[in-house]
Amino acid sequence: MNQKTEFQKSMETYAFLIAMTGLFLLSIVMAAMVTDQNLFSMLPKFSWDMVNSLDEILKR
Repeated sequence: MNQKTEFQKSMETYAFLIAMTGLFLLSIVMAAMVTDQNLFSMLPKFSWDMVNSLDEILKR
């Protein structure tokens, strides 16, 4: 009987999850390419105003 250890089961699960995440992200990129969209133009522009200052954090 060839029983798998818990470590082997865990590694198989992690590999499966990484593969599924990769396929999901690849499908998003492929859909953007097919529809001629730029993914980075859809993201909000970064501004330092979006970051809380220490004074704002301590006021809460």
